[in-house]
This record gives sequence, structure tokens and C-alpha cells, in this order.
Amino acid sequence: MLPRVCEPTPDDPQADADAYLAMDNDAVNRQFVADLLASPNEAPAVGPLVIDLGCGPALIPIRLCEMYDQLPSAKPLPYLHVMGIDCCVEMLDLARFELEMAGRVDQIELQQIDLSDPEGLHTEIADTIICNTVLHHLETPANAIDLAIRALKPGGRLFVRDLVRPATPEDVEELVAKHTGQDPTAAVPDAPLSPAQLLRQSLRAALTLDEIRETVSQFDIPSHCVEMTSDRHWTLDWQKPKDE
Repeated sequence: MLPRVCEPTPDDPQADADAYLAMDNDAVNRQFVADLLASPNEAPAVGPLVIDLGCGPALIPIRLCEMYDQLPSAKPLPYLHVMGIDCCVEMLDLARFELEMAGRVDQIELQQIDLSDPEGLHTEIADTIICNTVLHHLETPANAIDLAIRALKPGGRLFVRDLVRPATPEDVEELVAKHTGQDPTAAVPDAPLSPAQLLRQSLRAALTLDEIRETVSQFDIPSHCVEMTSDRHWTLDWQKPKDE
């Protein structure tokens, strides 16, 4: 099994944030939001207060609000309010610009919070907590899970998606080639902030399916709540038990 290698600390946080924003993640962001909004019930299983852990430039909060507004409903939907949190000042600066461009400043608020601090948020404040491809950036992903569970109201929903660490270096390069178009046999090394190198580092820093299931079991989340949902992603979809 390929060992986990945490991602290096960015030498230039602004360049790192700009490189992330420049990547075309719209398709995966749309899929994340579509899966989040999917519900067997008549009402959407999200909100009205949503917290996005590691919101980055706020592209998912914006997409969530847009797609939520388009949901068919026999009754008016409750107003959705989203809190995007991130520890990176540079990411939040980009997010403020994106919110202004999207006209969502009044609907989406931003806060600088360290996801490694389990007590970084007030307890039982959110109806839904989401997190997309952020846990692999953290040295101890369990701290962010702890933070989310503390901040979630009883009966609230936790929806997390992240990368899966492949079993071999060859599997890593196969996924990099498939999703970035980078030839794994190329002789010239990738630039540090190229999409190929960023994905390569992220895959090596990710948890395996067994590791994330073991992590969430510490919080009494059943293993079946974590499933493979693509060739490179697992998804956790769990409802916090209601108070007796």
C-alpha cells in the first residue's frame, strides 16, 4: 500500500490560491452539489443554514445557492444561508471577489477558521455541513470531522467528499493522466503548481477508504455511510442522531 505523504506547505500562498482558482473544477463542483441536493424525500435534505468547511474561493457555496434556487418545489423553499470557512486569507480574498461577481454577498458569509481546531465553531449551529476535497490537505483529518459533528445540530446532515489514495504509484499516475491529460511517461517534471502535480500530491496525501472509515468510526459513524462514488473519490453522507 502506498504510504500517505502530506502535502508540502505552500511557499507562496497567493500563487497557490490563484492556481487552485484557475483549475477547471466546475464539473466536479456541480456533481458535488447535485449529489448533495438529491433526496428521496419531497424536501431537499439541505439547509437552511449550511457550513462549508474549507470553502476556498467559495465556488461550491455559489453553485449550491444557484442550484438550490432552481429546485422544483410545490411550496416555497426556505431561504438558504451559507457560511464558508477557510484558514487561508488568500483564499478568502478570492472568495470575496467571487461572491461580489455572483451577487451572493448577502447570502454567503465568510469566516477565517482553522479546521484543525475541533472547537473552532459554536456547537449545534448548522443544519447541513459540507466539505469537498479538503480533508487530504490536513495532517489530522479527524479534527475536521470532530469540528463538523460538534457544529451540527441534532438531526443535521454531514456530507463530505474527498480523494482516495491509490494503492500504487502507477495507479496515481494513471489517474493523473486520465484527469489532467498529463503523460505519465513525460521526461520533463511538472511545474510545482501545475494541475498534474497538484493532483499527484493530493492523491498521495489522501486517505484510503479503510482509513476514512476507521477515522469516522471514532465518532460512531457507521462504515456504510462512507462509499466510493467515483474512480478517485469517497463520499460520507450521514445524519447526526436526534436528541432523545
